[in-house]
Amino acid sequence: MTEKVEDLSYELVGDIDSDEFVSIEVPSDSYAVNPPLSVGKKPRASSRKRSSPVSTSSKGQMDNTQDISQVNLDDPAPVSSVPSLSRGSMSMSLNSDQSLPSDMLLPSESLQQQELVSSCDEEATGGDLQLTADEETAKEATRCRVGSVRADERKVEEEDVDSPVWIQRKKHVFILSFSGKPIYSRYGQEDKLVNMFGIMQALISFVQDDKDVLRYVVAGNHHFVFLCKGPLMLVTVSRTRQSEAQLTTQLYYAYYQILSVLTNTQLTHIFDRDSRFDMRSLLQGSEKFIDNVLRMCDEDPSLLLGGIHCLPMVPTLRQTITTILQQCRVKDVLFSILITKSQVITYVRPKEYNLHFIDIHLIINLVDASMSFKSAVSWTPICLPRFNETGFLHAHISFLPDDSPACLLLISTDKEKFFALQECHDKILERLEKQGCLGAIKQAVNEADYTIEHLQSPEIRHFVYKFKKTTSVSWPAVPSMYTMPKDVHMDRLFELYMLMQQKLYSDAWPIKIYYHLGNSEAVMAWKTAEFDLYIVFDPLIAKMQAIALGNKLIRWIRKEEERLVISTTNFF
Repeated sequence: MTEKVEDLSYELVGDIDSDEFVSIEVPSDSYAVNPPLSVGKKPRASSRKRSSPVSTSSKGQMDNTQDISQVNLDDPAPVSSVPSLSRGSMSMSLNSDQSLPSDMLLPSESLQQQELVSSCDEEATGGDLQLTADEETAKEATRCRVGSVRADERKVEEEDVDSPVWIQRKKHVFILSFSGKPIYSRYGQEDKLVNMFGIMQALISFVQDDKDVLRYVVAGNHHFVFLCKGPLMLVTVSRTRQSEAQLTTQLYYAYYQILSVLTNTQLTHIFDRDSRFDMRSLLQGSEKFIDNVLRMCDEDPSLLLGGIHCLPMVPTLRQTITTILQQCRVKDVLFSILITKSQVITYVRPKEYNLHFIDIHLIINLVDASMSFKSAVSWTPICLPRFNETGFLHAHISFLPDDSPACLLLISTDKEKFFALQECHDKILERLEKQGCLGAIKQAVNEADYTIEHLQSPEIRHFVYKFKKTTSVSWPAVPSMYTMPKDVHMDRLFELYMLMQQKLYSDAWPIKIYYHLGNSEAVMAWKTAEFDLYIVFDPLIAKMQAIALGNKLIRWIRKEEERLVISTTNFF
């Protein structure tokens, strides 16, 4: 029986490009089973806490942030009947004369807003394994990446602080050592930005002198977010509407990309030996991998929603492929992963070891930013930091035959086991071909961009669905209105999803359902124990109709769940 809603609240939130807005939010504790979308009085303005333009946190506070990573692959999370949005009593408030300052879109620091950041910094699951981390293996990892990156030059290196193009960039990322040595700049050549790196190092050191940690600074519509990890400092300067937690997560991806080449053991050893070491000599030629993972953060919602984008596929085909990976495994294989472009087909892991979604994205980035893997079988060291940041695993990488876009990765802890994994690879290919999976995978890739036209609900423009048990994420093809021109409207759609995620996971205002009506579109976000659902509607839709369509959509998604996402965790 549905619990009666007593204490309800909502918040007015300015539209991304308009001062006219309607927003409805339902608090997280306002229902037990079926969430009634209801609205009561707007709380007094004095009850809302605004974040300080400059925020710091003690070292102890940051290290003790709870791990609420939304997803536990080992959690059996029972599948219950599909919940529904209740059409309870509703009221709403319209306001066209008042708009919130732009900096209000960056929520104050909160526990739930840091879910993804916590999962980035949680204890590694494979920390008990003894992995190699010698200097020669690190050099080999660098050589493999330098030799495989795409041939095009980094044209952004021609930019500097006086370049109008550089100034107009919406998001910059800088990496420097604690001594202030430049390591990486997303745009521009590091040598031309030495003074700026010095200023960033001075800001961080000034706060550290007070035994505190600088987290972020808000200056107008610019947000400066800082992350200090080991001997490295990472800084992003953003004009987007992403939250501090989302921007911090992107810095973690850049940091972990560096560790995937060097390991934390080698990184620490290098700077212990020489604190003023110029690390660019180690990363020279592999900057493209950092560029690419940051591009993925700007274009692929799954990275910041804490999941992996799955290839839609007939459930029996996915299960057949998974079974083949399980049956052909040799004892030296730790993980088996089959990916295509930026999507995961399936993966298998031991019960005792987790494979974090961040590590999967690093694997996807390794393949996506490389050229040589498509032409020959490769054997390359790779560190998966969320599994074990102290040493290298070794990946057997090969694309399936007949110009297939799918790539098979077999990962081992032993660098001497190439031939054992090659034998495993041959057995897998033989089974896939025998059971007709190779052609079926090609067809699934060609049909990956599914639509929801059959629902006969044109008011639904787009959605993103996250299945929490396996951190699997799915979304349909992006409609043409958001692809032309791509750089403008795709950014807008991406920002809508990031804004909805901020609202669902803001501890300052815990909610389960978020509804927002603007001039260009209406959006609704829905959080349950089993899934998160983000929907973009036509702006002319009525709120009651949005609720009805939300129920209709989730019923279809749950019916098609095994096709759209990886619905079960697969073990060896």
